[in-house]
Amino acid sequence: MKISQSIKLAAPADTVWTYVRDFYNFEDWQPHIVSTEKGEKDGERVVKMARGNTVLDRIATLDDDQRILAYEMVPDQILPPGVPRLEGFLATFKVNAAGESSQVDYSIAVEIPDAMKEMAEKGIGGDIAGALNGLADKFGTV
Repeated sequence: MKISQSIKLAAPADTVWTYVRDFYNFEDWQPHIVSTEKGEKDGERVVKMARGNTVLDRIATLDDDQRILAYEMVPDQILPPGVPRLEGFLATFKVNAAGESSQVDYSIAVEIPDAMKEMAEKGIGGDIAGALNGLADKFGTV
């Protein structure tokens, strides 16, 4: 399953990219994230979610020329009871120039069991919308 949303922001792409590429500030603009801290390895972070669980993410792609940040859940991590394992999780931000403004595309691809697809689609879609709204609050929209 892959869910994608976009938003046009009233700030230049380079300005937005500098903010989005900071892998350790996501709690400042994503309401589903309570806190982030650097993990043990370079490019990893420990993320405390608003739902109460904690996950370990790592950067999969960081491309300043294309303005792409993609991150994945570290595989084989120990999760609390009741927290589903999200296989193949990959979240991607792409910041594009749109004249003097910018467009941010945010997608999450993940393998979801059929029984959880409807619930997951709503939850993931809400997380994406919340993140994009956080960017809109920071930069404004066009």
